[in-house]
Amino acid sequence: MEEFLRPIALKPTIIIVEDERAARHSLRMVMEAYGYQVKDYATAEEFLREPPGASSFLILDVNLPGASGLAALQQLRALGIPVPAVLVSGRATNEMRAEVGRLDALAFFEKPIDINALLDVIASIGA
Repeated sequence: MEEFLRPIALKPTIIIVEDERAARHSLRMVMEAYGYQVKDYATAEEFLREPPGASSFLILDVNLPGASGLAALQQLRALGIPVPAVLVSGRATNEMRAEVGRLDALAFFEKPIDINALLDVIASIGA
């Protein structure tokens, strides 16, 4: 009987903010293949119009047109929204890595993203 009383771990909704259409589409397909609900946006401004819910997980590209992924995460943190996030970039710098740490992101991935490592980070928030 106890088996039926265990809480069911719900998967977070994955929110992808990536300006490159092909990369956004590929990430979406992979996340959906692993059973995640996905929302995606091409810009930080579009994403910030509807801030993430409590059961969300962000995948933010750093280099976006307009506001960067770092700026978007900074804005969420300033609003007190502690959503788990990883940042990705094809052009990483040491300053970027330091800012990712200051914003309490779970990880930073260089493109191309190691999908297995990304899935491990996502799974870690449910532990």
